[in-house]
Amino acid sequence: MRKISGKEVRTLITLIKGQRINLSKQYPEIDKLKIDISWKLKAPQHSNFYEIDLSAFMINQDAVIPEEGYFIFYNNPLSSDHSLAMSKVVPAAENQELFLNLAGVSPEIEKVTFILTIHDAEIRKQNFSHFENISLTIWDEESKEELLSFAIDGFEQETAFELGNVYRKEGSWRFNPIGRGYNRGLQEFLDIYHPAAAAETPYKEEKECETERPMISKLDLLKKKVDIIIERKALQKIRARVGVVLDISGSMRRLYKEGIVQNVMGRLLALATRFDDDGILDVWIYDNSFSRLPSVSERDFPNYVEREILKNTGVSKFTANNEPPVMRDVLNKYIKEENSSLPVYLIFINDGGIKKAKKNQDSVANVLIDSSKEPIFWQFAGIGDGNFDVLRKLDDLDGRYADNAGFFHIPDIEKETDEELYEKLLHEFPRWMAEAREKKILAR
Repeated sequence: MRKISGKEVRTLITLIKGQRINLSKQYPEIDKLKIDISWKLKAPQHSNFYEIDLSAFMINQDAVIPEEGYFIFYNNPLSSDHSLAMSKVVPAAENQELFLNLAGVSPEIEKVTFILTIHDAEIRKQNFSHFENISLTIWDEESKEELLSFAIDGFEQETAFELGNVYRKEGSWRFNPIGRGYNRGLQEFLDIYHPAAAAETPYKEEKECETERPMISKLDLLKKKVDIIIERKALQKIRARVGVVLDISGSMRRLYKEGIVQNVMGRLLALATRFDDDGILDVWIYDNSFSRLPSVSERDFPNYVEREILKNTGVSKFTANNEPPVMRDVLNKYIKEENSSLPVYLIFINDGGIKKAKKNQDSVANVLIDSSKEPIFWQFAGIGDGNFDVLRKLDDLDGRYADNAGFFHIPDIEKETDEELYEKLLHEFPRWMAEAREKKILAR
């Protein structure tokens, strides 16, 4: 014990990797723990560009989670037995907390392991070498006293860390400071502790047996992030057909070749599964001409861009861009070929270069005016550092029956977090839904 301001408090124990401690013996009267995980970036890195995820796996004697409720992360913050809770995620924060009641842990749970990962690390070219340190500190939740701490530094190319675990042995709870790095992110631990999770894809090629547990995949995690934004905007009951138009002009070449477009499509597919009753995303690409591609679902999403675009010799790619023809085909599909009472939410991704139309030429403005009485909302997303003057003026476009388009700009899509992207994608859609119902474009 030590004294602070005349009061006796416990001595903080500083652990090193592998230095296990018997919690039940060292602190026999303590059951409720606060586990604080903190991290610090090196200068000049900026926390807004890094999406750090804390998670915990509550593992049984077979070394797997017994059910989904024992995988704790931002959208499942409370375990099935209510013994482990996670604090609310604060964007750009450099710490997060877990609260563990040892007395309440289900008898089937033998170990609770704590994981820190960088979301989309490979795509964003991020790893823990950009960090100075990671610290795990355990507190007595009731007395607010620090009990022990464990620090990790000396990082290389790791994208995930198993920080440590609390485990049962011979009737006692113990803590093991691990500090082991991995290079496959969260998927590494899904493979280890949740065998039903697919290693690289959100589905299995072979037929799954009926008794197999549901899989957790990267796409499943994205869906849960979408759900947070949908609930925040009260869009839970919305059903809509969802499509995406992708710019494939010459300046987009790198984004296609390096897998950035495939990654973006995964983020959009997660949104489509929440709006579209068929769980599909309709797809167009365009440069000087356009192609209407096969719609994509979870089952055929893996390698979609490589298979349907890059290796498809029948589609035009990497020339100059021309928007009106592909926009007319979008209207042709949804308004003429497949007319429906459901609204259409169309995401249009462009990296700049839309030219102001000459006299008697079709234009983006003409298409928007012509479709302003139809149940279709155009969400334009400008990416990169191109010229978006035409798109920026959409909100002031005269001649429309309803304001049927929105625009936002993302300088670097690789650094945009999922939450930021979904927030921007769904910012103006609710307003259009309300106006479309008011003007009887949509049924109330």
